[in-house]
Amino acid sequence: MERQTIQAERIKSALTTTEFSTSGGRSTFVLLVSGRGTFVSDEVERDVSAPCLIWAPTGWSTRMSLAAGTRGVLIRMPERALGRALPTDVISAHVRQVVSRRIFLSDLARPTIQALVALFDKIESELREMAPGSETVLHHCVSLLLIELWRAAAPPVQAAEPQLHRLSDSFLNLVELHLQNHWTVGEYARRIGVSRDRLNEAVRRAIGIPPHQHIQRRLMEEAKALLVTTDLQVAEVGYKLGFSDAAYFTRFFRRHEDLPPGQFRRHFTPLWRRRSDEISFADWP
Repeated sequence: MERQTIQAERIKSALTTTEFSTSGGRSTFVLLVSGRGTFVSDEVERDVSAPCLIWAPTGWSTRMSLAAGTRGVLIRMPERALGRALPTDVISAHVRQVVSRRIFLSDLARPTIQALVALFDKIESELREMAPGSETVLHHCVSLLLIELWRAAAPPVQAAEPQLHRLSDSFLNLVELHLQNHWTVGEYARRIGVSRDRLNEAVRRAIGIPPHQHIQRRLMEEAKALLVTTDLQVAEVGYKLGFSDAAYFTRFFRRHEDLPPGQFRRHFTPLWRRRSDEISFADWP
């Protein structure tokens, strides 16, 4: 996670009303520990008062008007940094589902506030000090932040269907372990010990999409990340993800993205990375 991709800012509203705004290009996390204000996100306008937590995912332009004396913290992160920080174990799909929507939480428990403030403090210090290994520390801090957000915002699991949740968790975990094996849904069901229909029902109820669609979505997420964050050739990206044929990988990618992988890389790779890739020995002094 590059340091430039995440911003951490302390909210210290002065003697007058303070305004904060985002264009929607980054996910926004706000924790107010004292004070009050108004939060506006597209068509939603809401009065907020501390202690409260606000989360606006990428794509939602936001504006906050905070009363004098308001205190808190604010973190902005782009979609790529958010995607890389999402946990990859059995809770991955649940966390992803929570952080894909806007969240307003009030009356936060003191331990939750303390945990979130501590994570902000660590993120802020890593961004400021730029110590060796800070990118790895930032990655894990943001991941912990998303888990705390999920814990605070996720509805309680319905006790009436614990078995379905166990089945979906087993499936999600196996997908992360065997994504490159390209198992069929039937194979996942066999490994878990249930019928394909039962697995389909459990996964649909847990994450809202069928197993096959989740597998393809995860393959696309990994493919996009490799294309824009590594120097691997398109064929090498396909092989790394378990595609034995580069042409088949290209067809798979284009079917889901309407762009071939090479064109996707040229369009979405950050400008700073493209420029660094273009530097050759001839450019050296």
